[in-house]
Amino acid sequence: MSLYTSTEKTGSFIVDAGISYINGDPLGSESTTGSGSHGTQDLQISISVEGSQLSVQDTVPINSTSVEVEFSLHDIPARFEAYNVTLKATHSGSKHVYTATTSLYNLPQRTDGGSMTKVDSLYGGLLVQSGSTSTSTSWSSLLPYSYYVSWDGWLELSLDNVQKFKDDGYNIIHLVPNDGLANQAFNFTELSFFLDKMDEIGLWLMYDMRWTYKNLTAVREQVELLKDRKSLLLWYTGDEPDGQSDPLNATKITYDLIKSIDAYHPVSLCLNCYNFYFEEYSSGADIILSDVYPIAVNTSWSTVYETPCNTTYGCCGCDDCEGTVEDISVRLDRFAEYQDWLGVSPKTFWGVPMAFGNETFWTRYPTAEEEVTMTMLSLNHNAKGIVMWDWPTTTELANVTGALSRVLASDEAARFILGASTTALQVSGHSKMDVAGWKVGKSMLVSILSLQTPAWSSSVTVQLPAGAKSIKQVLWGAGEWKLVNGHLEKTGGEGLETDLVVVEFE
Repeated sequence: MSLYTSTEKTGSFIVDAGISYINGDPLGSESTTGSGSHGTQDLQISISVEGSQLSVQDTVPINSTSVEVEFSLHDIPARFEAYNVTLKATHSGSKHVYTATTSLYNLPQRTDGGSMTKVDSLYGGLLVQSGSTSTSTSWSSLLPYSYYVSWDGWLELSLDNVQKFKDDGYNIIHLVPNDGLANQAFNFTELSFFLDKMDEIGLWLMYDMRWTYKNLTAVREQVELLKDRKSLLLWYTGDEPDGQSDPLNATKITYDLIKSIDAYHPVSLCLNCYNFYFEEYSSGADIILSDVYPIAVNTSWSTVYETPCNTTYGCCGCDDCEGTVEDISVRLDRFAEYQDWLGVSPKTFWGVPMAFGNETFWTRYPTAEEEVTMTMLSLNHNAKGIVMWDWPTTTELANVTGALSRVLASDEAARFILGASTTALQVSGHSKMDVAGWKVGKSMLVSILSLQTPAWSSSVTVQLPAGAKSIKQVLWGAGEWKLVNGHLEKTGGEGLETDLVVVEFE
């Protein structure tokens, strides 16, 4: 976890010892002895935490990933500063010592009514502890599903809009600040009434500092003002800093400042480009959002600037895109690849589906089917939160996302999507289908997307892990899939069809 508190007794480190041809230290030839496989050799690891008495000894197989090594928090005193953690690894027959470092937060339990949010470093989801003066220390999983919400264009117009947004099924609200004000943020006296309402009804806040995040004085003032709020979920700093060509160290400088003031909440930002200094900008956040807008856009000619768009030149509203919904999954997959190439600890990704249109590069709004597809395609490719741009939107989109919120913002969806690794599932009989599953215990949530616009008539089979015995529940879609010989089968379907089914296993 990104943080622990003084009321917790144990934690775990995650050790990745995968073979890489891109980064790391050379693996000696002696490690290939035995049966001739890297996996036959174990690494002996030692983990120490600076400033504490903790020392952990264990073994992990070479070429293994996501190995959890449990440790006791008893010997790590709670404090606001992060602890430096060092891992040293060796294997028999070699004198080489491999090293890795990370940081660990063991924070004092809050008693001031403020909230706490931790990031699950294994699966990428959020766990929250609502601000309270009670003695409850339980954590709940939260799958964010919401919109970027215009403050001065909608929410500010009525305090009742806070309740309406909650009633529509969304579990967080991302407030877009007012750059027309002198402070490029909010009238904080007025905002406090809205935040009081959010505290009251349990609507989480994603606080946006897009216009001010490079002004460290303004950042400090805002964080100090809001860090103890019961409804605060996380901070948001750079909005497309790569597209704006912000200073490369800007996001990291602000990240370090925020963490020095408030270690109880993660920091997020949104990257717009296919790859423009990904390493530098992403270093300034715990959560990276990706805003790919591929609907009704010309990806080869800029209708705004009247210039061509190619791999090195031009702006068409969707960087290095093909103009299909698959642009979303390609971008998320590439971001994951970048992290692997860099050899850094993986950060959590969220998706930003397009919910606007009839402006600049985009000639229309997405359809309801496109909106659902963009959302689920993000989740299928390991996004752990959805924040659409932007609200208010069309009645058609508001209706379909309100309906989908009843599924995605539920505890049932969070249990699967945040409680297991995302597994891509193979499909036969349909060339443009994207399927993923999340297996928890003896159940698996399966997300099935047809990415072609026309209806299809072929017979399709979705391969499932061994032991599937029945379809327990249909969370979204027509419910026409059948379990045949341990796999999901269906003949024919609609274009851009989305189905969410829960399968039971033996």
